[in-house]
Amino acid sequence: MNWILPYRSKKYLQRLALSFSLLVLLLLIVFSAALYYNSEKIVRGMQKEADRKVLSQMKFNIGYMNDVVQKLATSLYYDNDVVPLMTAADDTDLFDTLVKRSRIDKFADYTSFIHSILIYNAKTDSFIWGGDPSVQDRNAPIYANLRAIFGGDGPVPKLKMMPMSLGTNSDRADLFTIFNYEAINYRPGENVFILNIKPQWLFDNIQSINRLAWQENESLFLMEKGGRILTPDGAAAPLPGQVKDAVMQRLSRSAEAGEGSFTSTIDGGKKVVNYLDTGVNDWTLISVLPYETLAKRAASLQDTMILLTAVFIVFALFATLGLSHRLYRPIEKLVGFFRRDAGGEAEPRLESGDELVYMSSVYEHTLRRLETVRNEQRSTRSIVRSYSVRKLVTDGSMTEDQAAELIRQHGLALAPEGPYRLCVLKLDALERDGEPDKERRLLQFALANIAQELLSERYGCETFEWRNELAAAVSPDSAKGIALAELPEAVRIVQKAMGGLYRVTVSAAISDEISGSRGLSEHYRLVQQYMRYTLVFGPQSIVDSATIAPNMANAEAALPPEWEKKLAECVKSGQREAFAQALDKIFAHIATLHHDHIVYMVLHVFLLVKNAIKEMNDVRLVPLPAGLSDIHQKLLGSGSLERMKTVLLGVYDELGENKGSPEQERAEVLVDAIREIIEQHYPDTNLSLQRIGDMMKLSPDFIGRLFKKHQGIAVAEYLNEVRLRHAVRFLENDDYTVNALIEKVGFGTRSNFFRLFKNKYGTTPKEYRIKRSLAP
Repeated sequence: MNWILPYRSKKYLQRLALSFSLLVLLLLIVFSAALYYNSEKIVRGMQKEADRKVLSQMKFNIGYMNDVVQKLATSLYYDNDVVPLMTAADDTDLFDTLVKRSRIDKFADYTSFIHSILIYNAKTDSFIWGGDPSVQDRNAPIYANLRAIFGGDGPVPKLKMMPMSLGTNSDRADLFTIFNYEAINYRPGENVFILNIKPQWLFDNIQSINRLAWQENESLFLMEKGGRILTPDGAAAPLPGQVKDAVMQRLSRSAEAGEGSFTSTIDGGKKVVNYLDTGVNDWTLISVLPYETLAKRAASLQDTMILLTAVFIVFALFATLGLSHRLYRPIEKLVGFFRRDAGGEAEPRLESGDELVYMSSVYEHTLRRLETVRNEQRSTRSIVRSYSVRKLVTDGSMTEDQAAELIRQHGLALAPEGPYRLCVLKLDALERDGEPDKERRLLQFALANIAQELLSERYGCETFEWRNELAAAVSPDSAKGIALAELPEAVRIVQKAMGGLYRVTVSAAISDEISGSRGLSEHYRLVQQYMRYTLVFGPQSIVDSATIAPNMANAEAALPPEWEKKLAECVKSGQREAFAQALDKIFAHIATLHHDHIVYMVLHVFLLVKNAIKEMNDVRLVPLPAGLSDIHQKLLGSGSLERMKTVLLGVYDELGENKGSPEQERAEVLVDAIREIIEQHYPDTNLSLQRIGDMMKLSPDFIGRLFKKHQGIAVAEYLNEVRLRHAVRFLENDDYTVNALIEKVGFGTRSNFFRLFKNKYGTTPKEYRIKRSLAP
């Protein structure tokens, strides 16, 4: 077994050889199995085709012989020697009759398939014969058989071969007889020409086919329309009646069903039967083959396939082994190179997988180490570069020379001598601000990369991140030739890119042009202040000094008193359009204020609305529910004045949804008062609609209609419901007697209590208490 040892360490070679072998084996097994399981079907189809060809050949032979015999019978019928013999009125010219008879006799003797020729003269009622000696005796049985046919009720077939016996046994087919006469259908007293054909040519043909080696165990039969099997000896035909009946049934089902095949179980054995209509004399050829013969042929074919498959598998295995070795040679050389170049470094072992896995692991290991080193270098450079840019922008103590040296030392993409512009970009407060910090960090990272790439296409640009903002310092690039005045357009491109890729908005603040590096820190502080005004201009805005100049100059920090009064009146009067207009006017004024006063004034407006709601609730029967607890945080968390205004409009709309008409509120208060009176005074037997009206100082009819309208039930019915509910509670939890219970819940009479209780619960109070006590 030493030949196996080299393969143990070559796992890829093992898998290669195994894969090829399994593929070849699988294909061979699939195709062989398909042939194996279809072999019987194939053999049966081949046998069926062979039987069909044999039957077709027999059909052709019979048809050809039938045509020859018919033409011969027609020719002889009109022969000059035959016509006088059929039409002679007497036997006066004996010599002429003998001469003509001798000619007929010689013709029959010289023609091998003719047995004899008979002429029936109806005028003399006699037969004239020629041919085989068996018909020369006038008392021969054949003449009796012919007279029985002529005198019988059945038709005498014209120019059709009809089985005929030379003896008294009518089942024998010693001859095939053809009748020819003048009329279309035979009439008694008509002359008839009779031609007798030897049947041996047909039966010998059938027997010779049955004796063929490739037709082993197959039997061929010829059957008449009535089911009679034609045999030369009259012996019982070996064809079972079950087969005859089946064939006749199939032939009778359709006039066009002239051929077919079926399988039948006969005498405990399975047989394959093929049949074909010859088209001559309503004869049918039948082929019967034992199914065992087909099974043996199929088994022989299956054994041959198994043997050939096994031999081919052996050769295929050797071929795949050689092919696997040839394909493995380049892999073996590569493994050798990897082992030689690995040196003493820690690496994956070959035993952990095949050769490809080993090489992939070594390659990945090397790439990871290389990538780690590169990332460390990039990270270090990025950190140092970002620190240098932030120091350059925020350190106001740095001189021009120090800044230029810092730019050159770290290779910053900025012009050491200036000029510069600063830009601060920030992701706007999103409506989906509930997103996790990880996603926001990814968006911030994307903003830094996109801004760096797009701004660097136009200017020398360096960026750094500080808290949640991205700061960018840009300077003109002589090679690109784009002025700093076009920086807002470049920022808009960044905003569009973030919106298109991530569906987020970015606001920006841009400084004025800075002549030298000494002014970077001061302008950076100003840009951070500009960024606060995105609250005024909304998401996706770009703010610069010219945009916010009016706000910076506005020191006002109060609303006109008439505006505050108008706002409160709109809240109390329920005029939403007027309220919205008042808010628009107030927020338009707030948008002109200095940033330090903007948030204060928005909160002041909220306090005005809140106080108006409080004043309304102080004088209302039903206070308005107002969820104002989290409005303060919503306002501070809004990213723009427009969103803040929307929050306040939402507060107003919520009040409108909860606020009903005065009539509805008064009705609700009255209905609640009626229910409370009933709940407190239900034990009073004198409690009624009149009594409740007296307590409330209102008309009983009015409160009755009001209660029915809002509760859907009359006051008296509701009173009974309350009393029954308390009665059930007492029955379940206390030991009151029924009479004491009736008095405690305020029912005036025992009968009224029992009637109402049974109508509602379907049982008496006593039974109800028993059932509840027995319940688990």
